[in-house]
Amino acid sequence: MSRQCTHYGRWPQHGFTSLKKLRPQSVTSRIQPGSDVIVCAEMDEQWGYVGAKSRQRWLFYAYDRIRRTVVAHVFGERTLATLERLLSLLSAFEVVVWMTDGWPLYESRLKESCTLSASVTLSALSDII
Repeated sequence: MSRQCTHYGRWPQHGFTSLKKLRPQSVTSRIQPGSDVIVCAEMDEQWGYVGAKSRQRWLFYAYDRIRRTVVAHVFGERTLATLERLLSLLSAFEVVVWMTDGWPLYESRLKESCTLSASVTLSALSDII
């Protein structure tokens, strides 16, 4: 028995108005600021686009490698201002070691804390902790 297609070459229209109302949290509720210590956090950014590659969007995030949880995230341009927004969300958390991909803005903003770039392996991390 064949199923007949009713949209005639066009995708069916869905009412995704509920998705527009979503307000996802930018900071996790699984880790309590001030009481839980994040031993090793990875900070990175991901590039994507909406509709056309000229409409770039960047996702900056901090990831707790031990709990396997995204601690905080922000969307914006790949600028210091967006990084500052992420760091302000993370200011309530105590992070022992940061892991980054070596982007100079990470290095300049995290210079007072312990930072490892992508060239350092996790086995070397165990020597530090």
